[in-house]
Amino acid sequence: MMREMFLQRNHFTRRWLVWCVIASSLAMGQTHNKGQTQKKSAGPTESIVLQAESAREKGDIPASLRLYRRALLEKPGWQQGWWYYGSLLYDSNRYAQAATALRRLVRLNPKLGGAWALLGLSEFETRDFESALKHLRKAKDSGVGDTGSLENVADYHLAILLNTHGEFERSRSLLSSLLLRGVNSEDLQVGLGMGLLRVPLLPSQLEPAKDALVHDAGNIAAFMAKKQWDQADAGFRQLLAKYPGTHFAHYAYGAMLATRGQEDLAKAQFREENVITPDSAVPYMEWAFLESKAGKFQDALPLAQKAVELSSNSFVAHYLFGEALLATGGVSESVTQLELARRLAPDSPEIRYSLSRAYTKAGERDKARREQTEFTKLQANSQRKLREGEELMRPSPDGGAAVPSLDPSSR
Repeated sequence: MMREMFLQRNHFTRRWLVWCVIASSLAMGQTHNKGQTQKKSAGPTESIVLQAESAREKGDIPASLRLYRRALLEKPGWQQGWWYYGSLLYDSNRYAQAATALRRLVRLNPKLGGAWALLGLSEFETRDFESALKHLRKAKDSGVGDTGSLENVADYHLAILLNTHGEFERSRSLLSSLLLRGVNSEDLQVGLGMGLLRVPLLPSQLEPAKDALVHDAGNIAAFMAKKQWDQADAGFRQLLAKYPGTHFAHYAYGAMLATRGQEDLAKAQFREENVITPDSAVPYMEWAFLESKAGKFQDALPLAQKAVELSSNSFVAHYLFGEALLATGGVSESVTQLELARRLAPDSPEIRYSLSRAYTKAGERDKARREQTEFTKLQANSQRKLREGEELMRPSPDGGAAVPSLDPSSR
């Protein structure tokens, strides 16, 4: 098992979490008051329900589990019963059994964000990390409900799993939102630091020798989340002095400087990162973006080309290379690069728009019109989702330069 559970670091207990969740309306959109039961047509035998609730209220978890199990054998479609049963198993550290019960529940009602969250947390504890990531994503998409405690613990675990998959900016965005919601812990700080330095591990896998470095990086990330730029700048300077040669520290500093409009200083940091981490495409992409943004496409061209060489599966690299080629007269080569970017990210409106321009310059008007039509559809969909509060595009690195959508491939 990883370090102490996130909420325990915040002086919560696992049992308090479960009872808060059970008491909320997220379980089935309904609650049981004392002495009440579901209608007989919707639930198991009334006497078993009353006995189970009584045992639960008295804190007799073993008896509650036995009684809920009996009830569910009679009425296997009883959603609220599965919720109580799965929650109590989770509370008892019987995570594999909890996951089995919660899978039954989400099959009965796939709209229950809280159930997806607790399922993902159960799977995390059994080290089924791929399933945990999938189901915690589902919980985030569905919405957990009005229980902030469960949302917080689910967001934390989702963030650290995203980090292991190289989705560093998305991970840091989630952890930063937790910080801004008033959640703070040592685990949160470690997660922020690992995201800032692009360390694709779980906190429990971090070498003890790296603890001080990651804590310092976590402090910087916290300053950035709070938009305390002067403190973050000072923190970067101190970190780079104490730990020279740290991978992705110059990159993170450069990305922050770019957000502050200090683009020449940002480029200098990306140049330093290229020396320290020569096999990473990320600083090349950020640097190429800054040059393109300034209209210096001749300068952007070799940087984007290098990014493609280092990360051939990065649609961001192909997009930037294609844009630079288009601006410098390499129309045919631009089409090739933008088509590769489209294959890798077919839902990106920016790529469709650029490809439409490239086809137009290449004289392929029918293809240009098709791409323009797709761009219009995707752009409308993007705006709709943004209005609904969904995140379609990745946050730019460290809140910085808006490289189009998602995370470029990591080192």
